Amino acid sequence: MEIDSNMTTDSNQGPQPTKQHPDVTDSSSSLDNSPSTPMVTPIASPSPPHLQHQNQLQQPPPPMTGPRPAPNYSIMNAIIDKKEDGPGSRCGHTLTSVAAVGEEGSSGYIGPRLILFGGATALEGNSAASPPSSAGSAGIRLAGATADVHCYDVMTSKWSRLTPLGEPPSPRAAHVATAVGTMVVIQGGIGPAGLSPEDLHVLDLTQPRPRWHRVVVQGPGPGPRYGHVMALVGQRFLLAIGGNDGKRPLADVWALDTAAKPYEWRKLEPEGEGPPPCMYATTSARSDGLLLLCGGRDANSVATDLH
Repeated sequence: MEIDSNMTTDSNQGPQPTKQHPDVTDSSSSLDNSPSTPMVTPIASPSPPHLQHQNQLQQPPPPMTGPRPAPNYSIMNAIIDKKEDGPGSRCGHTLTSVAAVGEEGSSGYIGPRLILFGGATALEGNSAASPPSSAGSAGIRLAGATADVHCYDVMTSKWSRLTPLGEPPSPRAAHVATAVGTMVVIQGGIGPAGLSPEDLHVLDLTQPRPRWHRVVVQGPGPGPRYGHVMALVGQRFLLAIGGNDGKRPLADVWALDTAAKPYEWRKLEPEGEGPPPCMYATTSARSDGLLLLCGGRDANSVATDLH
């Protein structure tokens, strides 16, 4: 996805990002069922203690059998110089991983980052004395919705608040965000005034000073919605699935080719048994083009399966 004068409305002087498509690797665990060969060693006189310890370090680890252990959680001691640099407590925001820019050691190098956008600090009408309202109701309104952009530097563990150039998206939560190279694409969500427009907003992080752009997309698209998912499939296609249009949960699938201009959404009709209408699911795209959709809930707040 490129940013130029033909697809932006807020600025015609934005930097031209370099299209970068970081490789996505897919790892899978496997069990080796072949019989192991016993180690046979000749009988010899005992080695000195220091040599015995050295031999133990040189021996390969025993083969792993059974399921691999789960990873451990750990608390990161993030650096926050000023209070406004940290995102604070919020919900319904997005956190997107963005690859490094340039070559490490060069003057223009920018390390890998996590970009946090938007989110809400409270639900309208909620207080300590009243229970929270249902996040799935059609008339939901969010108080304290923001359009803030915070950056977490992976190499230095430091949070900072960004002030991008250009016109930002409206304050929102329950939106979607996906990285396309060194850009973050924002779509949908819900804010204090209701559903956010369906426009595509792009945060270009190629330059030291980020810039917002609004992408011009032709024809009909997914429409305003919240609680949906979006992912980049095959390092090329943006896929948006499900969510809620303010009236009901959805199960439709939309695709946008980031390598073809003019940009346009296309509604897909996948074969097979798809997921039921749902919102608040999660998704992840594999390097082989497979898109995994997990969880979420339907109109009756019933959780859905993996598809």
